Amino acid sequence: MGKKLLKTFTNNIGFKILAVAFAFILWLVVYNLNDPVKTKTFTTTVTVTGRDAVVDKGLWPTIKDSEKTISFSVSGKRSYLNELDDSDFYANVDLANIIVDKDDTNKASVKVDIGCTKYRHSITFNGGDHMLSLSVEKYMQKQFEVKVSVDGSLSGAKALGNKPQANPKVVKVGGPESIVSTISSANVNIKVDDNTIISDNQITDRGDLTLIDDNGDEVDISKLDVDSQYQSIAVTVDVLSTKEVPIKCTTTGSPAGGKSVLGVELSEDSVMLKGNAEALNNITSIDVGPIDISGATDDINTSVDLTGYLPDGVFIVSSSKSKLSIDIKIETNATSTMTLNSSNITYDGLQEGYKLTFVTDKSSVIVSGTQSDIDTLSGTTLKGKIDVTGLDAGTHTVTVKPNLDETKYTWGEIKVQIVIGREGDGDGTTGTDGTGTTSGSTTGSSSSQGTGGSGSTTGGTSSGSSSSGNTGNNGSDSSSH
Repeated sequence: MGKKLLKTFTNNIGFKILAVAFAFILWLVVYNLNDPVKTKTFTTTVTVTGRDAVVDKGLWPTIKDSEKTISFSVSGKRSYLNELDDSDFYANVDLANIIVDKDDTNKASVKVDIGCTKYRHSITFNGGDHMLSLSVEKYMQKQFEVKVSVDGSLSGAKALGNKPQANPKVVKVGGPESIVSTISSANVNIKVDDNTIISDNQITDRGDLTLIDDNGDEVDISKLDVDSQYQSIAVTVDVLSTKEVPIKCTTTGSPAGGKSVLGVELSEDSVMLKGNAEALNNITSIDVGPIDISGATDDINTSVDLTGYLPDGVFIVSSSKSKLSIDIKIETNATSTMTLNSSNITYDGLQEGYKLTFVTDKSSVIVSGTQSDIDTLSGTTLKGKIDVTGLDAGTHTVTVKPNLDETKYTWGEIKVQIVIGREGDGDGTTGTDGTGTTSGSTTGSSSSQGTGGSGSTTGGTSSGSSSSGNTGNNGSDSSSH
């Protein structure tokens, strides 16, 4: 039986082998006709590594975002390609392998390593090596002190301290010289309100580092070499007590020309301070001055910085209130022309038995002083006094002292002419009543050897007769006051 089967199998063996081969070839043809080799384009993003290797050479590589996306074609069976998409591919460049252009040192290229996570042995990448273009420039590194700003405030009797602290206080920034050279400051900002947590009179928070260039614009930190520990900055702010205190201003000296100070006006009557409670308890007011007004003729306008009057550790809550404007009002001078009638002049020192007559009926005088003091003279009567002590009978010019306050007013010299005579010698005005005004009548007769006469005088009018001869007289006088 076995021999029979062997004979059957080996009978016409050549034809049988040929048939099997033909069947296999036919299967291959049919298979390839149903699953042919195709070419398909895929796109992926390039992953860049090895930047430190370029920085170590003193260069900074810059790859445009458009250059980081590459497209490539792949050949393979349709069945394989249909199961692939962009996410199955990767592209890597190692900048340690950078090739700088010999003709233009600002240009460079690097080979892109493209791979696939599926069917890697069943597909073929077309087009040979892919190169990524990039630019290079000189690498630069600078250090910046971190400036802290705080937005917001606390209500009630609490205020933020003036010196928030950053940790770290200094950051290192590296990158292309064209960008780093323009950076002017490194900053961090935090926000506070009444919901902010306060612990041990401090607020602790974190903020993102921002870099500002010379134009005040923010610099894209992703384009620079900044250590991750510097990109988030810790900030600590002290929380202080507050107290409102009055502001006082004193002056020294006196204005010119007898002027006075009408008042002192301050831009703020009080100011809110902040500091530790113990320091604030010792402050009851802020005293600015004294401001010297000696010889001032006009209003004085000045300003002071209140921070200069505060002890260490005490600050002004609102910095805009630190400058205090001071306006010292100096009274302006004014003049008034007044009339002094002789009837309002009294006198001292008239000898007994003498009488005084004013030749000058009235005098005008210009009085100077501050406007307010001059205003008080309105409607008043000017009076004066003269001193005739030691003056004999005759005509005299004397100085009148008006009844004005010498500390408030100045005036020109007032002179009047008077006549002093013995009582009974004609009529006149006498000062026996202290007012400087008298009235009366006098009658009398006189005779002398070789001369005789009689006369009478009434109310300043006289009549009489006389004859010359031996000298002699007799007469009588009467005067009423």
